[in-house]
Amino acid sequence: MDDTDVVRAVEFIGAELPREAWPHWNQGWPRESEAALLDAIFSSRAAYGTPKTGVRAVVDRWRTHRSVAAGEHLDSLSALAAFTDRGELATILGNRQRVPGNYSTKAEGVARAAKALVEAGCRSSADVEDTESLRSAVVSVPGLGPRTFETLVFLSGKLTATSIDLLARFATEASNSEELLSSTGAAELLVAVSDAMGIDIQTLTHAAWRYQRTAEQPRRSKKTTTPPATDPLAATA
Repeated sequence: MDDTDVVRAVEFIGAELPREAWPHWNQGWPRESEAALLDAIFSSRAAYGTPKTGVRAVVDRWRTHRSVAAGEHLDSLSALAAFTDRGELATILGNRQRVPGNYSTKAEGVARAAKALVEAGCRSSADVEDTESLRSAVVSVPGLGPRTFETLVFLSGKLTATSIDLLARFATEASNSEELLSSTGAAELLVAVSDAMGIDIQTLTHAAWRYQRTAEQPRRSKKTTTPPATDPLAATA
């Protein structure tokens, strides 16, 4: 990696996900499992919105209902699981969107997923990990799939192998590299870009990850794959 790669990546970000327009310039929901689960489900096949609309409005309404002020944490999945057999969660959240497949409202999907996670031993953000038991808990809910689980884990501040690969593809595209960057190279580039832009690495990682989820380009499959390293962003994301 050299200075040219960093300049190219900064220019790419300014053009493709500018801070004034891209809604994901934040750190996600570390230490807020309730918000992470709401976001993972309500952002599926929906416009993300502004701080006062869409997904963030749903989280804000839930925060108000829970009387949890900004700066405190929405971090007890049991609070959402309590609505599994009650119908008013959609009213509280002010959103009646349906999950993919139209099996239920997203609010019902959230409550059922929270209950399944709690039953699998996941009660707060500290328990959110990329394990088969938690993945199975989420995908057991009709309308929810592996992408929902990956989003939940990522928004909770954890990087799975899938997320690391995704960020490597983003860094490759942003720097206009001829070959797919390794996860180590991608991590180094993202750290350098965050320094150049004056943005913390967690926020840049979140914005980049969200972008890549919605903007995969077919030509990336033609690039040469470099074996990934072990989670180089774990200390910074």
